[in-house]
Amino acid sequence: MSALPRIETAPLPFVVAPDLPAGYDVVDGRLFYRGIDLMALINRPVFVNGRLERLATPLYVRRLSALRENYEYLRAVFATAKAQVGYPRDMLIAYASKANPSAPVVKTVLQAGAAYECSSAFDVDVVRYAAANGWLERSRPILANGFKIPRYASALLRLRADGFENVLPIFDDLEELELFAAAGLPFEVGLRARTLSDQPNRFGMDAETLRYAAERLAAVPHLRLTTYHAMQTVSAARGLSYQNGLIHSLRGYAALWRTAPTLHRFNFGGGLPSRYSGMNFETWMRQTLGTIMAVCAEEGVPVPDLIFETGRYMVQDHAMRLFKVIKTRMGEDGVPYYIVDGSIMSSFPDAWALGETFTVLPVNNWNGAFVQARLAGLTCDQDDVYPTRRMDAEPLLLPAEADGLIVGFFECGAYQETLGGRRGAHHCLLPEGGELILDTEAQGVAILSYADGQDAPAMLSALGYG
Repeated sequence: MSALPRIETAPLPFVVAPDLPAGYDVVDGRLFYRGIDLMALINRPVFVNGRLERLATPLYVRRLSALRENYEYLRAVFATAKAQVGYPRDMLIAYASKANPSAPVVKTVLQAGAAYECSSAFDVDVVRYAAANGWLERSRPILANGFKIPRYASALLRLRADGFENVLPIFDDLEELELFAAAGLPFEVGLRARTLSDQPNRFGMDAETLRYAAERLAAVPHLRLTTYHAMQTVSAARGLSYQNGLIHSLRGYAALWRTAPTLHRFNFGGGLPSRYSGMNFETWMRQTLGTIMAVCAEEGVPVPDLIFETGRYMVQDHAMRLFKVIKTRMGEDGVPYYIVDGSIMSSFPDAWALGETFTVLPVNNWNGAFVQARLAGLTCDQDDVYPTRRMDAEPLLLPAEADGLIVGFFECGAYQETLGGRRGAHHCLLPEGGELILDTEAQGVAILSYADGQDAPAMLSALGYG
């Protein structure tokens, strides 16, 4: 392939290189991400179908060490805040599998010690697989959220019958409760409350229904109500808005405790942003524990144990996607498009649909001049661009030398895989690239496995062509 044309100064001038966030460094014109020389990683040979080959883009890279670090960091933040404010109870961290249910992620998080939060019948199969392979013991808490349609409820009942003693179904309505009441198996259970929201909300029960459900459970000897689930509808990063929603939920917990004093757990649901979102987790945790203690004292109820269901927080920063620029096109506004060897739209559906942003930086060519530029994928869709139309229109800062340029999307790994699909057919039949799984320890970077990208037979087979 011939060299790509260098982007000239007209009509836009050269600009200085972008500032680097914490955890990124440039050495000899190459980007290092949390100590990893990315160009050296890309050029590192791996075995593909028994042959030693260099990695190719597009490339998806997982860092399993980030998952353990995030879990331990949240535990440490709670322990410190607990000591500082004198919080008398404990905290359980449950991994919300819907954020990323892939096997290497689930294995790493479970082996770190997290409980498991599931949402569907197939999630129960993941639990069984994890137990069979030694990732979790049968006494590990399994939180069962999601709508308990009969198939899902039956899977949970079989799980309990098979000796998984800490399956905790969270009931979203009275119909779900009756399915478990009729089964006769012993469970600790939870009720999901309808929380404050600025959008129409289909989840949870109102105060009157919660009270009726608690009274019904009191009459079922094998079901013991222990958990109040209050999914906060705003991010924890939103400060006062989050704390106000929490206070409203805590008053609901207190009201239900008066009907059901077996309650002793308060489940926040999700709402934690990624670890590197800019939120001060230490301050937030102290404020949150202080709020809980103050409201419980005011309401005259015991301070509860806590459950955090963390998905995005746990996995958002564990992965990166690397693309190669293969073509340049000048846009009508004079800002060039750097076209990459894959689809941004398929890889980051939450970017074009929801406006989610990522850290996007060049991996090489840092020694030369920079220009404003946009990225575009290979599909024929107007939305296959970054920044997307749901974001600020400000272009990226990228090297003017586009030849051989590698661009990375960082701080990703939550929801993109499940929203965009895996190993199926994607827009314009563009194949998925390879997947590299690595771990980082004190002695350096170890490649654990590599899966080659999709080929034509696999994609055509998914579409029924043989």
